[in-house]
Amino acid sequence: MLRWLRSGIEANLDHHGILYPWWVPAVCTFGQLVAVVGSLWARDALWPLDPLLLCVLLVLAPPVVQFRTRAWLPWWIDILGPVLAAVLLLTRPVEGAVDLAPALLALATAEITARDGLREGLAVAVIGGAVVVGATLGPGLTGAPVHTLELVLGFVVGAMLLWQMRALVAERAARERAWDQATTAERERIAREIHDLVAHSLSISLLQVTGARRALRDVTASADPQETADAVAEVDAALSDAEQVGRRAMADIRRTVSAMADGSADRHALPGGGDIAALVREMSGAGLAVEYDEQGDPGSLPAATGLGLYRIVQESLANVARHGGTDAHARVRLRVNGSGAHLRITNPLPAGRPRGDGLGSGLAGMQARAAQLGATLEAGPDEEGWAVDVRTRSGVELPCGRTLWRSGLA
Repeated sequence: MLRWLRSGIEANLDHHGILYPWWVPAVCTFGQLVAVVGSLWARDALWPLDPLLLCVLLVLAPPVVQFRTRAWLPWWIDILGPVLAAVLLLTRPVEGAVDLAPALLALATAEITARDGLREGLAVAVIGGAVVVGATLGPGLTGAPVHTLELVLGFVVGAMLLWQMRALVAERAARERAWDQATTAERERIAREIHDLVAHSLSISLLQVTGARRALRDVTASADPQETADAVAEVDAALSDAEQVGRRAMADIRRTVSAMADGSADRHALPGGGDIAALVREMSGAGLAVEYDEQGDPGSLPAATGLGLYRIVQESLANVARHGGTDAHARVRLRVNGSGAHLRITNPLPAGRPRGDGLGSGLAGMQARAAQLGATLEAGPDEEGWAVDVRTRSGVELPCGRTLWRSGLA
């Protein structure tokens, strides 16, 4: 019985968007019933049967109707039962006993204030005060100041419950917004990671396939068996490297998607600033001419900063491989010191290629990474062709550093 009553009250509260626990309306209704029974007992109206027993039905009618029909009664209808019951009881004064009839009005004030708002609750308190004053001047109610204080206390209790409910609603809304923002940010992060993995792997595969195609062209143009054998071995090596890169990319993508789905994927160390040189060597080994100048210790950068710079270099070199043409080459310069880091990637624009506006998902991803680091990123055409310039913290200038890697440059 209690479980059925509790589930019904909770369903009704949820149906109307009221966040109070089920026992709050239950306690209020039970309190009104106790006040009515106490008032009837003080008037000797419980037995034999007395017309004042109608007050029990008046008090129980509104909550029963709302419980059975889930129809939320307007406040001015909801209070009719308790107010009429209090008026009927107060027409018969109590001699030498505490009168609980005005407590009906205080409980009704608390209920309406907590449920409908401060103005509605204040209106009920004023009506209750008028009933108390009328009973004092008419039938002769004693203790009017105490009963007035009961009304004030009922209004205060209702206001406190209302404030707590509104605070809870605001907190839940804030948590939902924070959850939505965190979910969106995580999806964007995973999308950038997948984009970088795919772009990097496809760029290396493209370079390997381009090298294989050139080697095949040399095979068709050469009649020397040794040169033919060398070219075939070069084609086989290039295609094998492209296959390995593709398989590694598929494994990385599966691992990333698995982590997004259930979070059960194995953890792997993410690349950082110290891995930029290895990235340049990998791109150079695939056939892209890259010069890398480094000054300072990129490995000393914070993990987030190092990863962000690594991904920016990765995306920039992938763009050079895709759009740079047959003679594509690039220069990567990185300087790290106590003031921050300065990364600059430049490459000449292919002849006849128009200078774009730099808009695209790759650049948008780089901008997002730079923003997460609190860094500034500028990308666009300049005197060197196309340049991507990133500065973290206050930024540092780029004097000539030590050239760690140079491949295929004249």
